[in-house]
Amino acid sequence: MMDYDLSKALKLGTLSGFIVAVVFSFLMAAVLLLMRKARSARTEKSKPESTITHKHENGMLDKTFILLMDRVIALEVLVHSVIDQKLGNIKHGDKDKRTITVYAPEHTIDISITQLTDHTSEVKIKANTYSPSVKKIINYTKMKESSFLNY
Repeated sequence: MMDYDLSKALKLGTLSGFIVAVVFSFLMAAVLLLMRKARSARTEKSKPESTITHKHENGMLDKTFILLMDRVIALEVLVHSVIDQKLGNIKHGDKDKRTITVYAPEHTIDISITQLTDHTSEVKIKANTYSPSVKKIINYTKMKESSFLNY
């Protein structure tokens, strides 16, 4: 007959349990890492762009994006983005429709703001030619929206 020693059995059980736990942890970490990579790759493919760009044959440029602020504040932010960056002269359009026209020597930019909900608005920017001013306006506005949300 075999002679069993309780202390040896406990040590052997503890050691085998520890080894199984370590191997299981490594396997789970690898599986979770692969799932995370696959999910982030899938999310990147399906993520909609926050800015939609349309270029027309005649050189006109249309950009549309959504801001998480009401249209009165969005109008003020857009006006200040043009003034602070000295992008051109501003002519206000219809106050009810919240439209702005920016005149610069090489281009004209039309900006219209429509309210989607109480706290979101859609901004449409139309330029007669591609201009870095459009990108500057969008970047400035998005930066102010971010600081507005953090406040």
